[in-house]
Amino acid sequence: MIYDAHFHTEDASLLHYMQANNIKGIVNAASPQEFQRLSTWLKPNDTIKISAGIHPWYAQRSSWEQMLPIMEQASIIGEIGLDNVWCDVDFSIQAELFERSLAYAAQSRKPVILHLKGLEKEALPLLKKYKNHYFVHWYSCDSYLEEYIALDCYFSIGPSVYKDQAVQQVVKQVPLPRLLSESDGLSALSWCEQSSVSLRQYSSIMQRTVSCIEAITGQSHMEACLNQNLKHFIAFSEV
Repeated sequence: MIYDAHFHTEDASLLHYMQANNIKGIVNAASPQEFQRLSTWLKPNDTIKISAGIHPWYAQRSSWEQMLPIMEQASIIGEIGLDNVWCDVDFSIQAELFERSLAYAAQSRKPVILHLKGLEKEALPLLKKYKNHYFVHWYSCDSYLEEYIALDCYFSIGPSVYKDQAVQQVVKQVPLPRLLSESDGLSALSWCEQSSVSLRQYSSIMQRTVSCIEAITGQSHMEACLNQNLKHFIAFSEV
């Protein structure tokens, strides 16, 4: 079974499914309440890690003081980033929290999951300033990919790869050891499929992503490669 490098969940059903099938992954918490729920659902499981951070969509209503305690508990920071496509939060607010989060992660030696949409260029100087292990989730920009590859970033391939040429280009250009696979959660799968996706469809969609990656790269046995890559990224949080 393919591992899930980045996902959100509003209830415990997906987590229970992953636990039952020994699927490793990283689930995101964007609030103290969400972090507490996930922590309760996951105990005593350790195959799924919790990442925590101030999502750019919520930068106007999430304070650093609220989020710092859960970022201190989390072993991975994120998803954090910049977005002017899917949200209208003032750039200065986003940028201030983004840089503060990057500085904290670098100082704490915690790897980072990035959300970048429309502001990929603006994020680059900050990522170069704060050296770290970065994982860009569902990168779908036609530009700047080479610069992110030069930073040795990991890239998760979202379920839109079968129809999204920008995501297909990521698969073509990113070195195989830096590729990951993600669902982004059942809600994101529903958005991608433009119809409601149930837990029963989760595995088949994840496998479709692997098949697309194999077709684009001409490589077989990509499931094992993607799973090993996620293990390597998670290992940075365990040092």
